[in-house]
Amino acid sequence: MNAQLLSIGDVCTETGLSSDVIRVWERRYGFPMPVRLPSGHRRYRSEDLNRLRLIAEAVASGHRPSTAVVSTPAQLQTMVLKNALSISTNKILDDLMVATLSSDSEKIKNLLADALSQQGLRDFVINIISPLLGRVGLAWAEGKLDIHHEKLLTEVIEDLLRRLRTELNQQAQGPREVVLMTTLPGERHRLGLLMAALIYTFKGYKTEVLGMDVPVANIAKSARQVGANRVAVSLSILTAGESVRQLLMDLQERLPKGCKLVIGGLGASRTRKVEGVERMTRLEDI
Repeated sequence: MNAQLLSIGDVCTETGLSSDVIRVWERRYGFPMPVRLPSGHRRYRSEDLNRLRLIAEAVASGHRPSTAVVSTPAQLQTMVLKNALSISTNKILDDLMVATLSSDSEKIKNLLADALSQQGLRDFVINIISPLLGRVGLAWAEGKLDIHHEKLLTEVIEDLLRRLRTELNQQAQGPREVVLMTTLPGERHRLGLLMAALIYTFKGYKTEVLGMDVPVANIAKSARQVGANRVAVSLSILTAGESVRQLLMDLQERLPKGCKLVIGGLGASRTRKVEGVERMTRLEDI
């Protein structure tokens, strides 16, 4: 077998897409078209992987799959760049990208600390962390950055976000509204959840982060146990849609009386409205 051929599991690991999404795109849009082995198993080419990375970034940036999947690699780069370049020239971001490509975790930590001191916490999350992740996503999609670079940066950022949130919670005094932060079953994107949790805490809420990929019944049970005034669910663009809407309606019915349900993230704007569910599509909305 050609060493360049990849299994669907390999492609899912490298792109963050689910096998179901890849198969739906194949059926609806004619891409990717896998090589079929005599056993019937699908195998994918390395060039398919690179294009799927760009498609995943374009979709995560808000473009419709029906447009992104049929676009050329050049068109996809334009789609992703249009969002990433709104990030504009910023020396701190430039330096952070260099440190990430060098796998220099200490340099990344020092640069983030400098940016935090200059920007203040809320602006740091919105103006530094969020656009940095956009740049990293673009570089990864273009093959300029490897998965180990992205993983290292993610770990550094997650550690920082957790530490800052813990410090704010420890400094807080008096009664506060409780926000339970989580994602629905099948949702495995965590950074957006942690960023939102930090801003909620900065705004004076007590935040409890339940984590990713949590069954609806357990979210509701946890909301009761922690006395949540609201449950905030983070939705990525890849898990939006009618099935997510049904889960939200189920969760809404299970929540304690008076507990509000809030959805946020790129997937929130692409999920049909549920009566009584508040929608926040930007961190600035918190």
